[in-house]
Amino acid sequence: MISKILLDEIPNRDLAKRIVLRLLGQGLPEVMYVLQMLFPNSPAMRIRSMAEDLSANHDNAEGEFLGLIESDEAETDVFEGLSSANIDPELIMARSSHDPSKFNLTLTCLRTPFKEFFDECKEITCEKCIEGRITDFQTKDKQSKNPWLIKIDRVEQRRLDICKNCGQILKKGKINLQNERLLYKCDYCGHTGWTKAK
Repeated sequence: MISKILLDEIPNRDLAKRIVLRLLGQGLPEVMYVLQMLFPNSPAMRIRSMAEDLSANHDNAEGEFLGLIESDEAETDVFEGLSSANIDPELIMARSSHDPSKFNLTLTCLRTPFKEFFDECKEITCEKCIEGRITDFQTKDKQSKNPWLIKIDRVEQRRLDICKNCGQILKKGKINLQNERLLYKCDYCGHTGWTKAK
């Protein structure tokens, strides 16, 4: 349902601020997608500008977002989902960690011995096939299914050498181990921070 969300009503302002915290620093395409769902009738340029502010962690992002809520109608179901208004608070706390997890992905081509029999395989190597179609396998043959098996394993030991601000892998020279803390300075975004070494 699309309607105005009044920030004067309790607890709407706190819920809106919680949404801002979730969106800050996230990828631009993802933030744009979420904002388009939240504000389906808002102008595209305004959504893009808001998404850029949130994605880049601009100081004015929270004020701009609250202003957008006051001026434009929002999808109330999306507002509740984003702010976790209808979810157990303990579950919210469990999701609040931003520590990156490492996954190993194993792809096994099922067609390698029979490549000459599949039109889409004849003129392409497996590497090119995987690079171009890993997320969305498309073929003209309606009977054809994904030509590979996918196995995903979560590696419990999360990577320590990743910047918590931008997600880039840190260079060895900028890492300093002290006690059980790994102190670092990121070459990409300049963020100085630390992570648990164990």
